[in-house]
Amino acid sequence: MKALTILLLSIFLISSSELVVNPVASPAPDFKMTTVDGKQIKLSDYRGQVVYLSFWASWCGVCKRNFKIYKETRETLAEKGVVLLNVSMDKKDADWRKSMASNVIDGDHAIVNDYDTVQQLYELYSLPGYEIIDKSGNLVYLSEGEGRDIFKDFDGWLEE
Repeated sequence: MKALTILLLSIFLISSSELVVNPVASPAPDFKMTTVDGKQIKLSDYRGQVVYLSFWASWCGVCKRNFKIYKETRETLAEKGVVLLNVSMDKKDADWRKSMASNVIDGDHAIVNDYDTVQQLYELYSLPGYEIIDKSGNLVYLSEGEGRDIFKDFDGWLEE
């Protein structure tokens, strides 16, 4: 009976919430990448910060357009303290660097070290790909619902 009550309460809380709720902890898969200055880092190095993770590539026209279209939104997130982590899925370092030189993209930049592994971990079968990672290193999701204010979601994650 106790288990049934907990189950029903959980269903009620999930269905009454505007947030997309993942009932099981969903840690962001860790991976290695190389920064613009050649430093080797891991996604887990950002633990303790809210990260807006953007997967893109130099050959992806939609990716580059989205950087321009959402520039103001990205600037607002950065001003709030959200890390904008732009991770290139390019297979060639030179392609990534050339594209960065010709496109102004706010935030931290890196290129994946193991393309195939990251593609599988994040199920990146097309680009761009976006993820939001909370301070604990878990994948989180934006609220759904009419008239939502995504900045409120980020404010909540920043306060945690």
